[in-house]
Amino acid sequence: MLAIRPTLLVALLSSAAAQAQTTTIFTEAFETNGAYSISPLWVWDGNAPVAAPACQYGSWSARKDVHQGPDSLWGGVGAHWMFHPVAYDPLAMYNVSFNGSHTGGFSDSVSIYAGLVWWDPAVGNPNIAGLGEYTHVYSCDNGTTLFYNQSGQPSNLPNSQFGVLIYAFAWSNLEMKLDHIAVHSQPWKAQFVGNVLLGGPYDPLTQTMSDALRQQGLVPLTEPYTALGWPQVSGGGGETVTPAVLNATYAGGRVVDWVRLELRKFNDPTLLMATRQALVLQNGTVISTTGSQSVLFDIAPSTYYVAVRHRNHLGTMSFASYTVPYPGGGIWTYQFADGFGGYGTNPVQVIGSKRVLWPGNARKDNLLKYAGSNNDRDKILQVVGGGTPTNTVSGYYSEDVNMDGVVKYAGAVNDRDRILVAIGGTVPTATRAEQMP
Repeated sequence: MLAIRPTLLVALLSSAAAQAQTTTIFTEAFETNGAYSISPLWVWDGNAPVAAPACQYGSWSARKDVHQGPDSLWGGVGAHWMFHPVAYDPLAMYNVSFNGSHTGGFSDSVSIYAGLVWWDPAVGNPNIAGLGEYTHVYSCDNGTTLFYNQSGQPSNLPNSQFGVLIYAFAWSNLEMKLDHIAVHSQPWKAQFVGNVLLGGPYDPLTQTMSDALRQQGLVPLTEPYTALGWPQVSGGGGETVTPAVLNATYAGGRVVDWVRLELRKFNDPTLLMATRQALVLQNGTVISTTGSQSVLFDIAPSTYYVAVRHRNHLGTMSFASYTVPYPGGGIWTYQFADGFGGYGTNPVQVIGSKRVLWPGNARKDNLLKYAGSNNDRDKILQVVGGGTPTNTVSGYYSEDVNMDGVVKYAGAVNDRDRILVAIGGTVPTATRAEQMP
């Protein structure tokens, strides 16, 4: 008897995982080889930036006027800005850091705003009321904004570019000095962290899965689901893995096989919103093709059903849709193993405290069937030769239900018995349907 439990722990977007994926996409230190320099893509309002001694790090910074005539807050006359374009990614969050100081004989501060915006420099002073964070610079300070997402190009700025805007004002006749500007990004994407157990290779004594396919060098370096005709959306499909990642030893054991993750529409789970192919370890942990325990979907955080599927098992899906938070927004957790279950009736097989995906879908038609037309058992017989049931065939086959690298119809540890167990064991004409819409 096969034990079966998928512990599909779905945790989406932990702040720690997102933080680890921070990327620096633009920097400006205002010097090259010890001499003052400035990127030619900067545009500005007011006087041009000029070389000035840096208040930190030594060498040079850029001095820029911020005051002309009467100042008024939030984009009023007299406040000046600098703007530099940056490539826009709708599935990223941004922040900007900088080193700033002021010049002049007053004890007042310069208020410096830094943010990523869509802006048309020809329009003039931006109105940024409520759109960002200010650093009030009294001497020499470091400013860092929070990560945030920006929507697409606004219709009221049809000629705008996306980029970093440095905007400053003061109540007195001061100037700002800028240095070490850096723009950072984090993925603003749905992110899966979790695990699933497959019934075919699952051992109830150890509560882990066999990695026989990997041991025999049968796990392909390119995901198998696209070639099998499974639809891909939102950047899924064609994922590859290196031999080093595939054959590494992880805290969760070795790689067992490829699995498929799906996000489905919150009000219509028949609609695929995003797909990703990933790898599953012996203890059920799902990892990305780079070995990370988080798998990113190319889709913005929202509310989705989450599903996991395998090429010769029945898939399972969360019983309800859940909101995926953005990076830093906390951890969203869904555990199929701990009383919540999945979508539909008996979506997974339960033995003891474990749940695993139902094995035996050799025909890939979302129905386990042992007898009658279009059954899964006959697929196994066809692969081994049909006329000689005792034949075996080695390789990476969907008909290899127990995933030991050998398609076997008769004798000990054969694949067809796994199908009979999955449909109930005593009534060969019974069937079991995948509980996914």
